[in-house]
Amino acid sequence: MKLTEETVKNKIVFLGTAGARYAAFGLIRQAGGMWINIDGTNLHIDPGPGAFIYTHKKGLNPHWLSAIIVSHRHLDHCADVNHVIETITLGGKRKKGILLCPEDAISEDPVVLKFTRSNLQETVTIKEGFSRVIGNAEVSFPIKHVHGVETYGIVIKNSTETISLGYIADTKFFEKLIEAYSKVKVLIMNVTLKDPKPNIPHLSTIDAKRLIEGIKPDIAIMTHFGRTMVYAKPWEIARRLTDETGIETVAAWDNMIFDLETLKPVRQR
Repeated sequence: MKLTEETVKNKIVFLGTAGARYAAFGLIRQAGGMWINIDGTNLHIDPGPGAFIYTHKKGLNPHWLSAIIVSHRHLDHCADVNHVIETITLGGKRKKGILLCPEDAISEDPVVLKFTRSNLQETVTIKEGFSRVIGNAEVSFPIKHVHGVETYGIVIKNSTETISLGYIADTKFFEKLIEAYSKVKVLIMNVTLKDPKPNIPHLSTIDAKRLIEGIKPDIAIMTHFGRTMVYAKPWEIARRLTDETGIETVAAWDNMIFDLETLKPVRQR
């Protein structure tokens, strides 16, 4: 089922669930990031490789976007950002859209080209604690993550806070994550590793359990799977985490639509 501008409201569309280089660039799964609608305001989070194509295949139109948010400069999170900007701005024919990203994504050796940025209404540099109202959505960046480059997760709410979601992007686990995302109803986590690897700053299934038990969201969603997670059948891991924590946990799949009002995936495989 393809979405339209009318049917996309208050939903997350997972345009990809691949994490890290092997899964994303080996095409084990898609890596297009997430399209999030909050009361009619459209945001594209982490438009990785293929995002431009996956968006159109899903019936979503980048012309609808108010903003693009890049959590960090690694290409599995931003490889298609320039394509998406070009589409928002009709190839530079109109000023439209806001880009929010860390400073190192637009400074030396920028992943977001100066040419495409010049066609946007605004480019905003993310810092820890920064927040911004974009249309009907309030977007904030509660804490800097521990990763190889400057990285931020995101909290997104509507004006009445009946919708609230937290996105924990790539990071090593540390205790302050729990407090930073403690009030969200929907917790999205990039769980790249099945088992912890001390030298790799990504979350594992053990870290996911600690976050779920500490934050206590209404529902948790795992995404951004590396090879070890894909081969371990993440839906089975999600079922186990649901049993162990008492909080429903879902393993996202490519093109999954999650309804932010019912807090349930829309089943249409």
